[in-house]
This record gives sequence, C-alpha cells and structure tokens, in this order.
Amino acid sequence: VAVVMTPFDVVSTRLYNQPVDGTGRGQLYGGLADCLVKIWRQEGPLALYKGLGPAYLRLGPHTILSMLFWDELRKLAARSQHQGT
Repeated sequence: VAVVMTPFDVVSTRLYNQPVDGTGRGQLYGGLADCLVKIWRQEGPLALYKGLGPAYLRLGPHTILSMLFWDELRKLAARSQHQGT
C-alpha cells in the first residue's frame, strides 16, 4: 500500500501546497498529470517516493493489526455461527 500510494501522496501534497492566483488556480501545476510529469522530469522518478519510510512505518503496523483483528473476528463469527446451528 505504501509503495503504491506514496506517489499520489507526494503529488497531492504538491498540488495542495502550491501558490494560487487571484482566481484560485494553481501557479505551478495544471493538475494531477501535469504535477506528476513535472516531478518526474525535474527531480526524477525517485522524487515520487519522498516520505516512503514514514508512510511504511505508519501503514505497516496498521495493516498488520487490521489483518490480525479481521482474522480474530472471522474466527469469532465462525464459532458463534457454529454454536447457533
């Protein structure tokens, strides 16, 4: 999840933080694709992965705990369904 989502996080952060003109249009990027292409050309493809480490440290434990809880809930539901029949 972190590897796939980090480029979108970088692009969305750049879009949100760019200066805007009087009409509210961004001054640096014309949209998602324009921002993606400009980052790729000016900074290289690895620039899209700035923040990958912190994203992994945030999402790793979340994913592990989510899977653990989901598995335990599934077992609990199966037990209660088996006892109900």
